[in-house]
Amino acid sequence: MMSRLLTIRNVLRNGRSRSSPTRASSTLSAIFPRNNSPEPCHRYEPGGYHPVTAGEVYNQRYQIVRKLGWGFYSVVWLVQDLKDQRLAAMKILVGDLTTAGKRGGWDELGVLKVLQETNPQSSGYRHVCQLLDEFTHQGPNGNHVCLVLEAMSLSVLDVYCALPDAMPLPLLKRVCKHVLRALCYLHEECGIIHTDIKGDNILMTGPPPEEGQLNIEVDDDYLMSTTFKLSDFGAANFMSNRFAEVIQPESLRSPEVIIGAEWDTKADIWNFGCLVYEFARGSKLFDPHWANEKNKMNPTQTHLSQIAGLCGEFPSEFLDRGKKSKIYFDDQGFLLKGAGQYSITLEDLLIRAGHPSKDVSEISQFLSLMLIVDPRERWSASRLLDHSWLNNVN
Repeated sequence: MMSRLLTIRNVLRNGRSRSSPTRASSTLSAIFPRNNSPEPCHRYEPGGYHPVTAGEVYNQRYQIVRKLGWGFYSVVWLVQDLKDQRLAAMKILVGDLTTAGKRGGWDELGVLKVLQETNPQSSGYRHVCQLLDEFTHQGPNGNHVCLVLEAMSLSVLDVYCALPDAMPLPLLKRVCKHVLRALCYLHEECGIIHTDIKGDNILMTGPPPEEGQLNIEVDDDYLMSTTFKLSDFGAANFMSNRFAEVIQPESLRSPEVIIGAEWDTKADIWNFGCLVYEFARGSKLFDPHWANEKNKMNPTQTHLSQIAGLCGEFPSEFLDRGKKSKIYFDDQGFLLKGAGQYSITLEDLLIRAGHPSKDVSEISQFLSLMLIVDPRERWSASRLLDHSWLNNVN
């Protein structure tokens, strides 16, 4: 595990509050870890990772520079495009994902092609990390789909971790508007649900940090002019093929997914609403593992209790759609465990971040439209883009 120092200069803030557009001369520095731990060696096996060496050229065009990261199903490499003389990120998928019978509905390449081809003129198109090229490479562990993507800079999570608490609201509004544009494109034009929206999947335009670079400096001009893009579509589902039963990071999981009801694009809205709150507050909205042993509750019971305490009781018509509802709710729609244990409002929570009361009222009202229990009532990305909280945000 290697750590880097991210310095943010002239952060938009006024004292403790980060919501004022007045610039103050300030420098914030924070150490944030970068996971440079190697991928598991045992995954270099038939059907697993493809062995790569720096300097190798793939598809007679892409020369390996260095590793950017890895996941269970892929390793991502920084490459030099020898044709266009630009950097790109090449994601080499495990061999098993090239075999149709082992993909289990997964189709990252298909998702990326739809995002690439549907409507390049859409306002949301430029807020999606786009596929540049793709090919299949034959190696000792099988055939591997290789996805060549835009090379990007830091993530929003990197910036958030470098701040001492909440994110400045002018910056948060830009992140919000850009991601909602991306979601509007995904949902309404492409019929795609991302299912995994988190801070490290929202990236900023610009070159990746240099290898071994321990000091990274960004300022307001960069943060307020860069383009934020939604990335990593490895867990995305088509509306026409919602193959995944459980989606989303646990604490960001939507009520419909928790109770086993049918989910759609509105699951992304709930997921993103929880993330926006986290950036605005400086802490998570829901914690399914909070005091479980003390309260003799499991994570799902705790999560549902916290949601009900913030958003109100679950509508009976909504619970009727859930295959798991009777595990957690009685016939009258009340929680079997944890009812009334939590009771708080978004305003109560957000005022603790030190934002002025007027700003707290505005962002709370905006978030409340994303955090509606019944997805049929939850606002869409396009409606949220027209909300007054995002007026005059570029």
